[in-house]
Amino acid sequence: MNDHTIPYLISEQDYENWAIAWKELESEGKPFHFFKSEEGVLTSVVFDADYISSLISTTGIATVKIRFGYDRDAESFKIIIYGTDLSGQILTPYYVPARTVYTGKVLMEGHGKVPKELMNQWLENWVEAVEKDNITYKNFMTPYGFTRGFNYPLEEFLQPLFKFEKAPEIFVCFVMHKYFGINYLSTKETTSTFGVVIQGRGLATENDSKSDPFYDLTAPCPRTC
Repeated sequence: MNDHTIPYLISEQDYENWAIAWKELESEGKPFHFFKSEEGVLTSVVFDADYISSLISTTGIATVKIRFGYDRDAESFKIIIYGTDLSGQILTPYYVPARTVYTGKVLMEGHGKVPKELMNQWLENWVEAVEKDNITYKNFMTPYGFTRGFNYPLEEFLQPLFKFEKAPEIFVCFVMHKYFGINYLSTKETTSTFGVVIQGRGLATENDSKSDPFYDLTAPCPRTC
C-alpha cells in the first residue's frame, strides 16, 4: 500500500492475495499460531463507525459479506467486509478493521439475540483453544467445506445498529462453538467450530458493553457464498 491509501480500505488485489492465502491454509496440518501474540488472544476486530455507515448506505446493497484472509508477510489473520446486490455483484470497496482487541480488553456482559451465559461460554471456548495452540484448519471445517467467511442479509446486519442514535462501531467477536456433530456416535469426538458474533457498540460504551446485545446471524460460506 502507498501513502495515498484510504485508512480501513484495501485494494481488490490485496483482498485476493489474502483470500487465496487463507484458502491455502486448508492443506496445512500445523496449528494456527497467528491468533495469539504478546498482547494475548485475539478475541475481536473493530470496524470504524463512519466506514460501516458508508457500507450500509451503499445504493443497491442487499448482503454484507464477511470474509477471512491471511497476510503471509505479517503472519496475521484478516477480516474483510464488503457488500453485494441481490445478484452477488460487489458494490462496495473492501473494508478492514480499524483495530484489534485481545484477551482481557472486552467485557462480555451482553444480552439479546445471544444469551450472556452462552456468549461467555463460546468466548471461553475460543480463548482456551487458542491458548493451548489447538486451533487448526479443522476448526474452520463444516459439512460444506473450509469456511471462507459468513454472509448477512442487510436487514439482519442492521439489527445491532437499531438501538443507537449515531452509527456505532461494529465488533466482530471470535467464538468457538462446541457441539455433538453428525458423526459423534461413531467418533465420540465433540465438534469445535469457529464462528463470529456481531455487536454494535457506541464510543461511550467502549469499556461497558452491558447494554449492547450480541447477534449470531451468520450463514457460512460455503454453502452460501
